Amino acid sequence: MNIIIPKNIYATLFALSLPDNLKESVLIKESSLIVKELENNKENVGLIPSFDLLLHPELFVSESFAISFDGLLSNSYLYFKPEQNSLKKILLRGDVSSNDLIMSKILFPEQYGIEPEFTFDTQSIDFDSNNYLIVGIENDVYPVLNNGVSFSDHIAELLNYPYVNFVLASFSEENLKEVSKSINNVNETITNQLNEYLAKLQLNAKLSEFVQNNINSVYFDFTENEKEALNELLKLPYYHGIIEDLVEVKFVK
Repeated sequence: MNIIIPKNIYATLFALSLPDNLKESVLIKESSLIVKELENNKENVGLIPSFDLLLHPELFVSESFAISFDGLLSNSYLYFKPEQNSLKKILLRGDVSSNDLIMSKILFPEQYGIEPEFTFDTQSIDFDSNNYLIVGIENDVYPVLNNGVSFSDHIAELLNYPYVNFVLASFSEENLKEVSKSINNVNETITNQLNEYLAKLQLNAKLSEFVQNNINSVYFDFTENEKEALNELLKLPYYHGIIEDLVEVKFVK
């Protein structure tokens, strides 16, 4: 059994908080590929984008752990070019997942009454000429140095709940239960060891300070509030006609 995680700051903090015997089984993959890895080996456990449950409602989901946001910290940041009168196009960069694609289509019409075009981008960054949604570790310096706007904060405001970005899931109920029993009180562990963990991440100094100052806007333990938040989040694509049926999450303690 492997535990598969995406390459981002918060998934890495989770991995560092695991017991030593589980750390040895951690693999890092692109967010969009983790469910495929779970399909290829149904014994594996993965930290998946929450909207991947829309296409895979048969997955079991841990009640013990998730990665949720409701403030300045986020796995995805928006960057708007200066002095623009209308927002017509946003370039997507980094470890883009189903969450980023679907919530982009929901958030802008819902909050701003606009429907910008979204295009994948691999060119050199040009903040003066383009708008961006940048996902994952590529945000190493941008939030501090280039006025990134927390994508999660906007989603949390829309929901009136924290934004549950990642959930721990598996096709194997037994293996998920085994892992879940080992990761209680993740919030406390990460908070107590944060300086040590951030040193291992070797982040830009300003970003490291930014994470330290705002870590209370990230939730790793999966409480009833986050459980309700996930259920409300998964309803949005249905209400907006993106999916045809509501999804019922198969929670595992």
